[in-house]
Amino acid sequence: MNRADADMDVEAQQNPWDAAAAAYSRYIARRERADLGQDALLSRLLELLGDVAGREVLDAACGEGFLARVLATRGAHVTGIDCSARLIALARDKDPQHAIAYHLADLSQPLPALADHFDKIGSHLALNDVADHRGFAATLAGVARPGARVVLAFNSPYSSVVRGHVADYFASGARGIYAGLAEQGIHAQYYHRTLEEYLDAFLGVGFRMAKLADVTDHGGSAGLLPADVRFPRFIILALDAPGARP
Repeated sequence: MNRADADMDVEAQQNPWDAAAAAYSRYIARRERADLGQDALLSRLLELLGDVAGREVLDAACGEGFLARVLATRGAHVTGIDCSARLIALARDKDPQHAIAYHLADLSQPLPALADHFDKIGSHLALNDVADHRGFAATLAGVARPGARVVLAFNSPYSSVVRGHVADYFASGARGIYAGLAEQGIHAQYYHRTLEEYLDAFLGVGFRMAKLADVTDHGGSAGLLPADVRFPRFIILALDAPGARP
């Protein structure tokens, strides 16, 4: 382990995703066997991230490496960071050629070893799981190069209310359950934040808004909305770090 690894890697701590890691990994494996070109959320994230070939790219809160692997196939030099030891171990197992640098670390804490390191930062369905969203925003600002593009895809906070996960939209920090994952035997909770809180966190550390995109993966919502009603289940925030674009 080199010094940078030693600075970043942390001792495994109790993490709510550790218990769900194996089941979640199997769920993602089934998803990867599908046609990812038909995945509206992933496609929009990649579009907003732009050309990653030859760039230093961070998969922030990478889990078992789904987005990291997609980015690596596009020619990126990928680093994946997550605070779940079991998910990182599974990510490494799925990368037998060691094409991706995975690290166990808490992205809500500063990472001085990677200061100003990344040209691009992507995060796929992870922001809702972050307890300290302000610390997460500050860390991403610290590891982004001047002008870096940051793209965050996450569950719409408004969806939390529409789907019956929380009753009070303004109850910051309320816990919700991923119903779709629960149906797969993956019992994981997320932290509800308002969209205003997320925007304040990232714009407050210097990022500039490039795009806010609403994304839905299918029409209607069984038992909640009529079948012909489309609802933005997901939100993507595309942000730029201050300075010249790389």
